[in-house]
Amino acid sequence: YVNSMKILLVRTWENKKSYRCYETNITGIYPPLGIAYLASVLRESGHKVRIIDNQILRLNQKYLKARIKEIQPDLVLISSMTTSWPEALRLSRLIKEISAKITVGVGGPHIGLYPQESLKWESIDFGVLGEGEQAILEIVISLERNKSLKDISGCAYKDNGQVLINPPRPAIVDLDTIPFPAIDLLPHKRYFSSMMKGPVFSIITARGCPFNCNFCYRDHLGYYRTRSAENVVEEIEILTAKYGIKDMVFFDETFAAEEERTLKICDLIRRKNIKFNWDIRTRIDLMNENILKNLKSAGCSRIHIGVESGSQRILDNMGKRVAIEDASKKIGYAKKFGFEVRGYFMLAYPGEEYDDLLQTLSFANSMPLDWASFTVTIGLPGTNIYRDAVKTGYFSTDCWKEYTEGKIPYPKPYFLPDGLDIRDVFSFKRKAYLRFYMRPKKLFNIVSKLKTIDLLNNGSIFIRTVPAMGRSIFSIPEN
Repeated sequence: YVNSMKILLVRTWENKKSYRCYETNITGIYPPLGIAYLASVLRESGHKVRIIDNQILRLNQKYLKARIKEIQPDLVLISSMTTSWPEALRLSRLIKEISAKITVGVGGPHIGLYPQESLKWESIDFGVLGEGEQAILEIVISLERNKSLKDISGCAYKDNGQVLINPPRPAIVDLDTIPFPAIDLLPHKRYFSSMMKGPVFSIITARGCPFNCNFCYRDHLGYYRTRSAENVVEEIEILTAKYGIKDMVFFDETFAAEEERTLKICDLIRRKNIKFNWDIRTRIDLMNENILKNLKSAGCSRIHIGVESGSQRILDNMGKRVAIEDASKKIGYAKKFGFEVRGYFMLAYPGEEYDDLLQTLSFANSMPLDWASFTVTIGLPGTNIYRDAVKTGYFSTDCWKEYTEGKIPYPKPYFLPDGLDIRDVFSFKRKAYLRFYMRPKKLFNIVSKLKTIDLLNNGSIFIRTVPAMGRSIFSIPEN
């Protein structure tokens, strides 16, 4: 390299007007592993790297500007989900106010979906499309040498004001070659979940998903690939021994998709006698008694399951490929082994009728779940349901494209059952929460699971988080 660069990576703070208020149960704040992986790769290549996770720090514009001035970066990389796009754009403008010489790059799923529209803004110099660990190294070399980005796959850039989009970069085949996330650059002691004792951190053992549900956007992470069991457990050892992590969230899209690897991870954890609590996200059809027994013996204590609907017709429309009668049986297996089970349900899916909503509510209350989450279905960009809705004219325009271009504020691409409007659907969502939780056993469960240590250590964050959780349950967006 010509010189090492000073590189700053930032996760923005999504403001209260974003979809987090309506469609996400905000039970905690978890580390931004995407930028932590990039930071590790860049640092390993000799660059001076810093991270600002403003989702946890909550710096206002004044203090964020002061922090960036203090760091004096040559390059700032901003991570952006679709819901946080306005904040990413606002941050890019703030950076250019500090110095027009600072190069600004944006990564994340949203820019991969709308690269042309995203880069039309003067404050953004380039975008990283898809997985960024390999692309960013080539981009930085070109920036150091003041060369064009035209030959770098997996990026979009500008040439004399024109936005150019390079071909996609192949997904990284061997995930074990990627260094572990730069945990030391994050405020790792501050991440928390209201339902875990902590300290809390997260880990990803695979990328992509082998399934193809119609409501999910998979393209950003590429096809399904896994890290070796040995590589995963090595990272777990570091998190527990070096950083004192007591609770870990496995943020794979679908854990336990490969039974043999899952059993090997559990076996290595047992053999190395690593003591920690962890949870997973998985599917109903992947839970069998052998996997559950091994997960439990290795310290896994919570399972998050995307049940999605109590209507078999809607499950089929979703492309879930699961039978409704299997859910109670498999969740019963999990409860038998002592797991805390959390179920997730979608309301107002395309083609859903009011009777389907009632079936979902009845089904959720009939299952032995410890927790339930109900969200109103959104047509997110890149998903099959959104593409179909735009193509058929259900949505009159690509509202996410207009949103990216700054023509409209937060879109509301909801799929409304016949005879219902947005207020009706969100009122039903509120009823679903009240019906599920306003039972003595569930209320006792909530109180018993709250961890006083988190309230003490993260009081200021809880002050902001609890109202957001309330808005998620009770707020109704304007028409």
